[in-house]
Amino acid sequence: MLRLTVPITPVPASRPRVTRWGTYYGKRYKEWLKLAAQLLGTHTGTPIDYPVRVELLFAIPRSKTGKLTVPTGDGDNYEKAILDVIQHSGHLMDDRLITTLTWRKRFIPYGTEGSTTVSLTPETEEIELPPDK
Repeated sequence: MLRLTVPITPVPASRPRVTRWGTYYGKRYKEWLKLAAQLLGTHTGTPIDYPVRVELLFAIPRSKTGKLTVPTGDGDNYEKAILDVIQHSGHLMDDRLITTLTWRKRFIPYGTEGSTTVSLTPETEEIELPPDK
């Protein structure tokens, strides 16, 4: 099992913006990707190249006056952001190798730095397909 922690507040992936001059992502997301990649570092070993289960925990600071019970931001966008970082840093060969993916997003106390924890475990379960009719 491989466990990674990115010790900065998670940011959901932004939608790509398409203009006649090209495609780009939002500034906040691009800055987060760059910093997260620096903090995670470049993996110097062999990237994971076998099926894996991935568990993600997004720890998001509660706002000072927040009344929300659940952090904002779509979970799938948080998921995309961290998986992009893991793949680009060389820890995972390709995110198509993920067979099972679960994520949780939770508030942490105001003033605390957020984080994302990633657990990658080899997939051991055989997937049985229904017989053809």
